[in-house]
Amino acid sequence: MFHSLTRIPALLLGVLLIGSLAACDVGGLHSAEQAGPFPHESPSDAADVSLEQALSDHQVRLPEEARDITYGALKALDGYPFSVEFSIACDRVPAFTSDNKLVPAGKKTPDEVLTEAMDAGFAPDGSPAYVRAKGTKLPKVAGAVFERSGTCTVFLGS
Repeated sequence: MFHSLTRIPALLLGVLLIGSLAACDVGGLHSAEQAGPFPHESPSDAADVSLEQALSDHQVRLPEEARDITYGALKALDGYPFSVEFSIACDRVPAFTSDNKLVPAGKKTPDEVLTEAMDAGFAPDGSPAYVRAKGTKLPKVAGAVFERSGTCTVFLGS
């Protein structure tokens, strides 16, 4: 009888230990190494500055009617990578590109936004691409605009 009473706590401790090990995410220790620089997650997971700060630092002005905004900005990393995605009516794209000194750069999706555009389901190299106009002293930014059902999705990155 005495042996069965000491086995119960040991058994309970073993079950708790095995359960806690099973609940651990072993891959979680290195998950940041596997993720891209701007995974489609909440901004707190992909940014160390606010959207407003990142836009100001890269001198980008979003249109007031921009919707479905997601972004990533890691100021702590070398080069300060920045990415923003949003939707606007397609007839507003020319005003947005003009306001931000973005000029047409062909149809090749810029490397700065290629992964994000493809992750969002857009085929690369078929939609207008943009870069900052030469001669401006603005930070380098490149982008692409994809149209779907009358709405344009804009991707910008540095």
